[in-house]
Amino acid sequence: MSEIRTCINCGRRLVRRRGVWLCLQCNSPEIDSTAIFKDDPEQADYVFIECPGATLYEAGTNNVIAGVSFHDDDDPGKGYEIIGKPVFAPNHTHRRRIKREALGSIRRCQACQDYTIRMRRREGADFFIPSYKHPGRKKLKSIQHLHYEP
Repeated sequence: MSEIRTCINCGRRLVRRRGVWLCLQCNSPEIDSTAIFKDDPEQADYVFIECPGATLYEAGTNNVIAGVSFHDDDDPGKGYEIIGKPVFAPNHTHRRRIKREALGSIRRCQACQDYTIRMRRREGADFFIPSYKHPGRKKLKSIQHLHYEP
């Protein structure tokens, strides 16, 4: 059973082109509907990387117990493997735009990088982080690991 889709602007039927529903009346036929998903070639000094998630280490060691384990710590381009379940920060972003010269040193999104560092601290997951929005708050909040991309 196919559902008839209509344009929210003019009310005419939508046509499916290359996996995207378009209104032929409201959109120019010269628009390539897949161009919106490609990287911009004019911005050659920037590239997109995909974040594999955070890494959880065993307390006091460098043994990975969950998340991402890179094959080479100095070269993220050599790949990684997921140990246990993938772990993501609550505000994880799947793709991140970085400068081309930083390609060899940045391997995940900022949220997952901060989460990896937070979980390595000796205070553990439930340590107090001061907040300028709530300066009187002193309660520790527990961390729930996300095993799906938010």
